[in-house]
Amino acid sequence: MAKKKKNKETPPGSKGPNEELMNRLNTALSLEYAACIQYLQQQSLVKGQDRHDFAPFFASSSSEAHLHAQNLGNKIVSLGGVPTVVPAQVRQATELRDMLLNDLEMERTALEAYIRAWEAAENKLALRFWLEDIIRQEQLHVEELEKLTDRHRP
Repeated sequence: MAKKKKNKETPPGSKGPNEELMNRLNTALSLEYAACIQYLQQQSLVKGQDRHDFAPFFASSSSEAHLHAQNLGNKIVSLGGVPTVVPAQVRQATELRDMLLNDLEMERTALEAYIRAWEAAENKLALRFWLEDIIRQEQLHVEELEKLTDRHRP
């Protein structure tokens, strides 16, 4: 009997009435994994006079992404799903400005993923309130990175 190949990007147990919600939450989770890795690498790579200011910034951003990933994974399980193990794309750079631009792109993508999860949560009010708090935090990250990169969106 041939075994079915498992798609490592769509965790088992994510099917059912909450399939769209689980997919959107897992998208956000994969972005948190990637942010954790990306910020951690940047903390190691930042050099020169910028290191003193930005190494702690990147380290705390990595820790925050890690905490979001833990909480999101637990939330997915509590809703009957299975958390993904696949991170989104990690963007690498060696120059500070490029790091910050990559982070801005990552945070904007994460913000959109959380908004999409909020939309899919429909009548799950407690989940929507929980997501709104994360959306607020992600929006603050986007705004801070826009100031640091001078890349404001209207």
